[in-house]
Amino acid sequence: MKNTTMARVLAAATTLLVSGLAACESSEITNPPPVGGDPGTNPPTNNPDGTDPGASAGKPLYAIESMIFDDTGQTTYIALVDSLETQPTVTLDKAREFAGYAAADASGGKLIVGDGEKPQLTRFAIGEDGSWTQEQTLSFSNFASASLTASVFVNPTKAYAPFDGTNHVVWDPQEFTLVGPMTAPASIPLTREGLAVSRGYGHVIVGNYVYQPYYWSNENYTKYTETSQVAMIDTTKDEVVAAVDVPCPHLHIASQDEEGNTYFSNGQGSVAAAVLGADHPKNCLARIKAGETALDTTFTKKFRDLTEGREGNNFIYLRDGIGFFNVYHAERDNVTPSTEPSVIDYSANYHLWTLDLKTMQAKMMEGIDYAGGQYVAFKIDDRTFIAIPAGDYSSTAVYEILPSGVAEKRFDVQAWMFHMFRVR
Repeated sequence: MKNTTMARVLAAATTLLVSGLAACESSEITNPPPVGGDPGTNPPTNNPDGTDPGASAGKPLYAIESMIFDDTGQTTYIALVDSLETQPTVTLDKAREFAGYAAADASGGKLIVGDGEKPQLTRFAIGEDGSWTQEQTLSFSNFASASLTASVFVNPTKAYAPFDGTNHVVWDPQEFTLVGPMTAPASIPLTREGLAVSRGYGHVIVGNYVYQPYYWSNENYTKYTETSQVAMIDTTKDEVVAAVDVPCPHLHIASQDEEGNTYFSNGQGSVAAAVLGADHPKNCLARIKAGETALDTTFTKKFRDLTEGREGNNFIYLRDGIGFFNVYHAERDNVTPSTEPSVIDYSANYHLWTLDLKTMQAKMMEGIDYAGGQYVAFKIDDRTFIAIPAGDYSSTAVYEILPSGVAEKRFDVQAWMFHMFRVR
């Protein structure tokens, strides 16, 4: 596969919440995401623990999304499983197939799947026997550039789908209807230093506010501005009420701790730029403290200062003051200034590290080996899972990150598994 094709696929696949309607781009799939983006954590559907309060009772049901892509395009597969415990490889032989990049999510115990070829969403009821029943289709034809892959589910009756850079359209997942557009904030420019704005994959909902990161990059995701922004969307007014400047490139991933502090970091796409460009902004981790609307300037940390000079990405808070992130070990690839960015983008020499936020001491995570850099994290039922692809994206290994910060293998999935969530 050509590097540009892969970059577009990964870029689009990094924003993943309700399916990608008209392709945008955002880092590992954000609008969609570019390799410059990342799939990052899967934002919870409605509750902080990743469960859906509208889901029906009964035995648990989980959905796993995988993608197969090549120079001609991509195909999405959705497999249903009743457990996330250790099990044999999850295959695609019984999975439902969708053309293109068709990210999905759950609301009210039902599956909502985007269309990889049309600006629309389709809702399905899933029977106890795993059967699919198509119910309704919601068209976004008046907002044809909407990236439903990046929808923010505010509550069971409200979601925001981004379109045209910094605009949003409000829709109702329960009634399955459009509500109307949300005006774009003038405080978030469409261009900065000649680079274009992209919406970060991760977001966090805190009370009545959505914290949504934005960053600026070139079209190939090989150059980023040092300044990113975090927009605060008031969900009672459906408008952006503040935008906070953050001195970190490619702000793409967001997660929150027990006290309500929110952490932001870059995705994988900016690792190559920081490694190869001596003057390129270095990647970092930032924080907005609970109840505040300004950046905690005492906290911002460059990953290279935590990892003996290595670049990091995709910081995810775990619990009890512990978080984790991915680190690129350039020494294993013998990187020089003339190394092609694709070597770093698709290297198998990334390793997860844990970070103690009390001491700011980082170390390599136990229970896991070196792997690809584009991992995706999911919070499901108060548990944390990560999906790490093989170097050629032919398979994906799924691990659970225990509260101790140790990784335990749960299962493999065929192809590139980019999304996993509870249906009911």
